[in-house]
Parts: sequence; C-alpha cells; structure tokens
Amino acid sequence: MNFKGVIFDMDGTILDSMRVWDKIDVDYLNARGIRVPEDYARTISTMTGVECAQYSIKRFNLTDTVEDLIKEWDERALFEYANNLELKKGAKAYIEKLKEKGVKIALATSSSKTLYEAALKHTGVYDLFDTFVSTDESGISKRDPHVYLYAAEKLGVDITDCVVFEDVPTAVKTAKSTGARVVCVWDERWDAFKAEMEDAADKYIYSFDEME
Repeated sequence: MNFKGVIFDMDGTILDSMRVWDKIDVDYLNARGIRVPEDYARTISTMTGVECAQYSIKRFNLTDTVEDLIKEWDERALFEYANNLELKKGAKAYIEKLKEKGVKIALATSSSKTLYEAALKHTGVYDLFDTFVSTDESGISKRDPHVYLYAAEKLGVDITDCVVFEDVPTAVKTAKSTGARVVCVWDERWDAFKAEMEDAADKYIYSFDEME
C-alpha cells in the first residue's frame, strides 16, 4: 500500500481495551438491576458517548442524566487506560515506522479526550500522532463518513491517500465508503463478523506484524 496518511481507531484496533468496556457494560447495568442484552455492544459500537448515553437511558428507562452516565463510564475506565491497558501486538512498532517514513498519523476515536490521552501516553505513542478526532468532541459518530474525512482534512491529506484501521463492522464499511483504503484489525469481540469484514475491507489482519 502506498499512502500519505493513516487514520487509526483506538479501542479494539490499536488498544486492547474492549474487555474493559465489556466489564463496564456489565457493571453499570448490573448496578441498576439490568442484564446486558446480546445486541447492546454492536448497537452502541459506532455511537458517540453522548449518543450512547442517550440510547442507554431511553432503552433501559434510566433516571441518570447523559452527563452523569458519561462521567461514570469514564471514571470506571480511566484507571485501566492510564495504568494497565496495552497496545495490540506490533502496533507501536508499526506506528513508529510510519512516523519514520513521514506518514501523517491521526486518531479517530469514540473515546473521550481524557481516555485517549491517558492510554496513548501510558503506551508511549501519544507524541507520534499528528492530530486527534474524538467523536464526542466533533459530534460526528462512526456511522458518518465525515469523521474520517475530518481526520484526513486535519492531516492535510486527501482521504483517497489515506489508510483507515478499524475493528468494528459498521465502522469498517463507513470508512470504506469515503474512498480510503481500509484495514480491519481482528478483535475477539467481533470474531463472529470476520467474513463480513473481510469482504468489506481491503485487508484483514490479526496483528500489526502483518503490515509491510
């Protein structure tokens, strides 16, 4: 692949963090006497934090405010992001290689600034990124191709000269619709959708060690 820019998703793509969110889903719903529905993870996977909170409040008839729910999620996650989570195999070396080659690098994530800064600083790659786009800050979800177009614009690179790395089925398809090339990164949570994502993406990898 020849390209000038790379746009990385964070959770489940470069950061091995989905187990934390699975636990948070269980803990916050169980604390309210609710079991996590089987379709919940996929339904919220491309939402902004605000959308996810609004959806959860409506679906489960919660009395929480959007702000309080987001605060609870971030507080539950922050310690893990700042101290325990690690990058997926080969991700740091690959990002460093891109930087050495002069490729522009963006993060497009559904996580808040508080969480992505904590995780990327903990794992030692924060300074390798040229720009950051959070769906919470931009108000653009991963169901909207503009999140990737906006990231490319901030990089100063045409989207057709970018490669997007994603792990969620809907996000893979959305990214592909922009004209970017898309690499799907395997994550256990989405293993059942492997065939679907292999068809949608230009490349499917289990590890960043597979990237040239």
